[in-house]
Amino acid sequence: MGIGGTLREGSASLGALGRALAAAGEAGADTEILDLRELNLPMYEPGLPLEEHGPGAERLVAALRGADAVIVSTAAYHGTLAGVTKNALDFAQFLSGGEHPYFDGKVVGLISTAGGEQAGANATGAMVHVVHALRGVVAPLVVSIPKAWQRTDGSGAVTDESYGRRLDSLGGLVVDLAGGLAARGGPAGTELVGVAG
Repeated sequence: MGIGGTLREGSASLGALGRALAAAGEAGADTEILDLRELNLPMYEPGLPLEEHGPGAERLVAALRGADAVIVSTAAYHGTLAGVTKNALDFAQFLSGGEHPYFDGKVVGLISTAGGEQAGANATGAMVHVVHALRGVVAPLVVSIPKAWQRTDGSGAVTDESYGRRLDSLGGLVVDLAGGLAARGGPAGTELVGVAG
């Protein structure tokens, strides 16, 4: 599943996410995209039951729970990930129970779009920390699109094919890695044959 977009219509981060998810679909995955603008999430409030956060939050948590892998796409605002993205990720707290809590056993692909040259790298770096805190496995290919206004159209679709191909690669890689984890039975079923150090 993919989570992305901003509260602006024609979001470049949503367009980039759509491109990566299309590639994941071509690689054999069933995909679902959650547009943060449409979800209209309230601010995550610790201690408040999920149902009191509203239907958008319930839909997000159900999709995260059922997903084998996740791709998160954020805009970079003021040197880090957008608040709407961080707020959505905070709802993963509702996945804290069970044998595989949070994102345990899930591969997470990361995308950022930025108006300038450097903020996207900061945003994806921050998301790496969030995913690790949620026990997820970050895909080793991260796509950061600088000067997104030059590389997307008015609807947010990626027009620069060098970045489009990277997004295609990310979508396929996430599917491949998720399939590999599933074949091993996830983290609980993985056995180490040997470790050299």
